[in-house]
Amino acid sequence: MKIIRFVILSVLASHVFAQVSNVESNLGDSYYYVDHFEIIIDKPANEVWPHVLEMGKWMPWMNQGNPKDSQISENDRVHLYGEFYIEVVKIIPQKMILLANLPAVEEGEESQGVAMVSISESNGATQVSMFMSRIYNWFEPEINSKRATRESVEFYNQRKSTFRDNFLAKLKQLAET
Repeated sequence: MKIIRFVILSVLASHVFAQVSNVESNLGDSYYYVDHFEIIIDKPANEVWPHVLEMGKWMPWMNQGNPKDSQISENDRVHLYGEFYIEVVKIIPQKMILLANLPAVEEGEESQGVAMVSISESNGATQVSMFMSRIYNWFEPEINSKRATRESVEFYNQRKSTFRDNFLAKLKQLAET
């Protein structure tokens, strides 16, 4: 019964759009962007965890240009794109990886945030969850077009395609073969 509830909640959660909410401040038009994707892998957690640590195999930018060493470690600093970097802050074995989206500025928008990849097992299946949250500070007088993009259905669908349908699907494939 637990696995059925687990699967139903996962299916329902996969249809929830990203959350964009205002920062309660009188300074500019700052906001939070939060999204969450997950996948069920038909293997026990102890068999999935080694693949989660091999993030370079299922999330290409985590490879750091070294295909032979795709396993992440605490304090790794990874270049995503442009001026955006993340750091592996903490690895809690068999449970989660905590990441920091380091402060960056792009087109006047300042941002920083956190991310988490976690696993939990129920009846021999493992749920892998990716949670990402970033604050975007905007202090310019003109309208922030990047925010409008992030609030769009198209942007959410692109993120879902990248993170759930690509990265997490690749992890599932690696763990189940």
